[in-house]
Amino acid sequence: MTLQALPGRERSDALDGDVVAHYITRADDAHLPRFYAAYDAAFILPDEKEDLDGFCACLALNDGEAYERLSALYGPYREMVILLTEGANGPVLGAANFIAFAGNGADPTVSLSYIFVDASQRRRGLFGLLMHLVREEARDAFSWPEGPAPAPLIFIEMNNPVKMNPEDYALDSDHAGLDQVDRLKIWERRGARLVGMEYRQPPLSDSQGSEDELLLGVIGSGGASSLPACRLAAHMRRFFGVTVLKGRAPESAPVAASQLARLDAACAAGESIPLTGFDAVYDAARQVLQDRS
Repeated sequence: MTLQALPGRERSDALDGDVVAHYITRADDAHLPRFYAAYDAAFILPDEKEDLDGFCACLALNDGEAYERLSALYGPYREMVILLTEGANGPVLGAANFIAFAGNGADPTVSLSYIFVDASQRRRGLFGLLMHLVREEARDAFSWPEGPAPAPLIFIEMNNPVKMNPEDYALDSDHAGLDQVDRLKIWERRGARLVGMEYRQPPLSDSQGSEDELLLGVIGSGGASSLPACRLAAHMRRFFGVTVLKGRAPESAPVAASQLARLDAACAAGESIPLTGFDAVYDAARQVLQDRS
């Protein structure tokens, strides 16, 4: 069987505790507006957010001529939203938006763009449930030609408390009810490592700027101290080309092109990119907060 993305992944599954998971892969899915309303309330910093048209544009790349063109460049992929609700039509509990890339069959990756749990629903294990469902769907979205599906590397973007301006830091922390450093500790407890590269997210739309107040992390590295530059370059090219730039060539965006050029050079030289813990960021953030007080 040829490695390919499986069609028809949209569905609603009843889970334990009267939780229903809605899997959204199409721009015309009836659950997408419900997701977007909850997402829009959860994220408030303008340059880190997609508008509804942006989500529709990403999901539209799952099919048709756009998918044929992009999968020929980047391999099979599937953009998806998983929406959790109380019962089939009850309130939104949380959601995750991600894109899964099959790679060459041996190097699958996921970019977890957004994940959130409603503040009133925390401590129910919903964050862990969403992460579990993301991993499952990244595996089950493709027809793997031989044996069990390999576990993907999951890449995440996290606010960098050292680079955030004081207004954004306070506004976002107050809105979420979680300090920025505490958010990093949540990811650290789930096994995240920091990718040792200067990361900037290219603009999500023509009306937005690039985002340089972010850290890039990865889950699933198995405690490795580095990641081959070639694997990271391949993933970032897919992520920029499909999700961030909505099908435009990464070379068309200077912020993306410059990062890929550095990774390509490291790949050609046979280098690896360091993976580190969070202690240096915690120390720097502590000093920044002391200086501001």
